[in-house]
Amino acid sequence: MKVLIVDDEPIVRKVLKTMICWEDYGLQWGGEAYDGLDAWEILQREPIDLIVTDILMPRMDGLELVKRLRQANADAAVVVLSCLDDFSYVKEAMKQGAHDYILKPTMEPEQLAEILVEAKEALMAQRKENEHREQLQRQVQLSQQAQWGMRLQKVWISGQWDADLEQEWFQAERVLSSCMIQFTMDSHLSVLGWQWPDALAYVSLNEQRTLLIYEHNGTNRAEQVEDTLTEQFSLGRESFCVTEIKDIHNEEQLLELIQQHELVRHGLFYEGNSSGLSRWSTIDPSSLERNGMLPVEEKQNLLRAISGMNEEAMNYWSKQIAAQLEQNRPSVDQTYSFIYELLGLAAAFARQQTDAELEQFERQYVSSSSVQSCLDMQSLGAWFIDAVSELANLLHSNGQLTSRNPFVQKAMSFMRQQYHLQISTSDIAEHVKLSRSYLSDLYSKETGESLIETLTNIRIQEAKRLLRQSEQKVYEIAEAVGFIDPKTFAKTFKKIVGCSPKEYEEQNK
Repeated sequence: MKVLIVDDEPIVRKVLKTMICWEDYGLQWGGEAYDGLDAWEILQREPIDLIVTDILMPRMDGLELVKRLRQANADAAVVVLSCLDDFSYVKEAMKQGAHDYILKPTMEPEQLAEILVEAKEALMAQRKENEHREQLQRQVQLSQQAQWGMRLQKVWISGQWDADLEQEWFQAERVLSSCMIQFTMDSHLSVLGWQWPDALAYVSLNEQRTLLIYEHNGTNRAEQVEDTLTEQFSLGRESFCVTEIKDIHNEEQLLELIQQHELVRHGLFYEGNSSGLSRWSTIDPSSLERNGMLPVEEKQNLLRAISGMNEEAMNYWSKQIAAQLEQNRPSVDQTYSFIYELLGLAAAFARQQTDAELEQFERQYVSSSSVQSCLDMQSLGAWFIDAVSELANLLHSNGQLTSRNPFVQKAMSFMRQQYHLQISTSDIAEHVKLSRSYLSDLYSKETGESLIETLTNIRIQEAKRLLRQSEQKVYEIAEAVGFIDPKTFAKTFKKIVGCSPKEYEEQNK
């Protein structure tokens, strides 16, 4: 396999070219490029299998090169060269399809060669899988089921009915039924190319959704499909979800078929049941609708809790988010996207506060395939709560919120010593000897939360200790930790901790 080195530093290109014995690793030197644009021109002329690219380069950087390769569906694997301070670029490159990365300051030629061998093996496996996939798809395209399926897709796209299809399917007042299978990301390959028994048409809507059209004969088609998936393909019921629409009498119903399946899927997703689905085919669609609102405020509260490294608040707001999604019932795709994006933001916020290793957390939770492995809201909510709990544990095990900035450290120290007094941000700024606005901006940039948020968290943590260990009344504790108004204290405590001070005291005495 040919290897192309892309780096704007000539010494790096020379070292890699001369210090690695490419043939020993089953590789071949394929050339070098000054930057991404130079590399792109080479890739248009020559077949390259493996690309080693720096991130920061003139004209076209490594990240843009990776994006172009992905957009072009290039049959090549990419390894990124990274410095310590550009990891955010590396992270984005990995999301865009890079195979791996290696730190330039500590890179050894042999280490890079080993990574390239791994990339080569992964690329070969991917090519073999693609070849198998293409072969199966060619076979499916030749089947009558697929031919009718393609004609049905044309009807959906154009909005114009197919007279031949109408005559074939609805002759002699024939009645149809339809099943749609929603697969998890890792299970759909198991049935690729399968020609479903007795089906009139087979439509692959996308990688995870398959639609089947049957002649309705009084049997429960959904159960038959489930039996096929579990018995012949050994898929667990957690790997797929089947919806069924019965009593299709005319072309107008076929035109609305996907929307009807989506409505049924929406109801099943929030009902938390992924078996025995045919009963949903006659449900009133209006009963499945809710306000569809996403829990944006709760999302912001969770991110603030992460910035403050407040483990209890993180767990509280994750539960609130799951409960709000279940109550409001936005579209299934909206819910998946919301959870996926939120976990990505959560990891990014956590990375600003700690040096903890989060790569394993991101691999396990921050991926669309992981999110969509949960086929109902109940399991997705529990999975999301577990993810946030895992992140909270990582933050907790890595210590408390810190900053190397002396002004920020001095402000933190002052708040920890004087939290019981009625101090303001002006008092903190006067103690630090900076203007209030400058200190506020500096503190927020360094810690990810405001001075008031830190002060409030310090007060609530001390209040929790007193509730557990002292015999003081709630209003006395409120005053002891710097709150003048007990009602404000109780409201703030519940927002951060998730329960009232009295409830917390009863649970922890």
